[in-house]
Amino acid sequence: MSFAGKRVLVVGLGASGWAAARALVDLDAKVRVTESSDTPTMAERAEWLRARGAEVEIGHHDLERLDADLAVVSPGIPPTSDVLAALEHSATPVISEVELAFRLGSCDFLAVTGTNGKTTTTSLLAAMLEASGVPSVAAGNIGLPLIDAVGQVGAGGAIAVEVSSFQLAGIDTFRPKVAVLLNIAEDHTDWHGSMDAYGAAKARITENQTSGDHFVVNRDDERAWSVAPATAANVVPLSTTSAPEDGIGISGDKVSWRGKELMPVGDIKLPGRAGAEDTLAAAAAALVYGIEPGHVLGAIARFVPLHHRLELVATVDGVDYVDDSKATNPHATLAAVGGLRDVVLIAGGRSKGIDLAPLRSTVPPVIAVVAIGEAAAEVERVFARLVPVDRASSMAEAIGAARARSVPGGSVLLAPGCASLDMYESYAERGADFARSVRDLMAGSNGGDG
Repeated sequence: MSFAGKRVLVVGLGASGWAAARALVDLDAKVRVTESSDTPTMAERAEWLRARGAEVEIGHHDLERLDADLAVVSPGIPPTSDVLAALEHSATPVISEVELAFRLGSCDFLAVTGTNGKTTTTSLLAAMLEASGVPSVAAGNIGLPLIDAVGQVGAGGAIAVEVSSFQLAGIDTFRPKVAVLLNIAEDHTDWHGSMDAYGAAKARITENQTSGDHFVVNRDDERAWSVAPATAANVVPLSTTSAPEDGIGISGDKVSWRGKELMPVGDIKLPGRAGAEDTLAAAAAALVYGIEPGHVLGAIARFVPLHHRLELVATVDGVDYVDDSKATNPHATLAAVGGLRDVVLIAGGRSKGIDLAPLRSTVPPVIAVVAIGEAAAEVERVFARLVPVDRASSMAEAIGAARARSVPGGSVLLAPGCASLDMYESYAERGADFARSVRDLMAGSNGGDG
């Protein structure tokens, strides 16, 4: 597809917009960039683009100068923004950076989405592709912009791409050979406007697939499974509660793939039901793509869990301290406690307006709760009369309270069910504080066994 001479407007100069603008400049498009912030990073990027012939404005959006043949909008721009309303009024075609990358790429796309688990699944899928020798990379919402990835992986290669609901909202022709839908739970309704709109954005991952493509979907998740009847792709069900004959699942102590044993359940390295779902989803996607089972199993055996995603920090006095700071909504917390026992849950933060009542379903295995952050009072109300609840004003205080409630053989689990931005810059900073507090606990304990 030729972009030479086309007037392309790039809205937003974050990671994806920056990548899109650079690619379009290299394609000899007439590029204009508009960015509302004016940080030093944005100024540096603007200077680089201007030196190569692009027109760039930072610090505001000039809504009178949005006319273009095409607009590429960054995923962080909410649909209710003035700039998107103005683009709609001008009838300018709008796409996401993911859509642009798809139009430019010559490789295969294996796309993963879901409210929870998509980063782990994408990383594991990329490891399976790499193990097989397929030229590949993990990209998209996982970190590396997809537009950069297509420049690295050519024909004969494949990209394991994590796509968010924000990115999927801006697709047009994007068509992955394999699409994975892990789950759909309440999240980001402040951005999408409603749960229905959020779910519809997630469902778009399979919108353009045809009978030659595959759609791996979680049969145990009602909202995700409801998407299956509408796809034209080959549906590949996954389940951790049964073994679908035409998909992947668990029966007893075995993982089965299309009716045959693939591996023992005990070989799954990622903990809990959430870890099993992520592992099965990645395996199914790799297998339907044509990766040999030996490479799939080898990648599973070698995979190192990502930080802050059901990461075992330490075992102290017979209690596992597990960091799942990435659990920023109740659905993720419910998934995290699955497979654990005697859990003292550290929960709370900024709730983003999401109803925390589903957290009640964590009892059992949750035996006690430590509430933190802005939502501490709401967390306390949710668990009132179910289990003991303590409040803590810092992570160190939360660890101390959790230790007092813990029992040998059980777990202290940081799975807040809320965003971190009330107390921390990011979920990663929150998880790092948890790990630091656990290490301080170990230093003062004679019973720590690492």
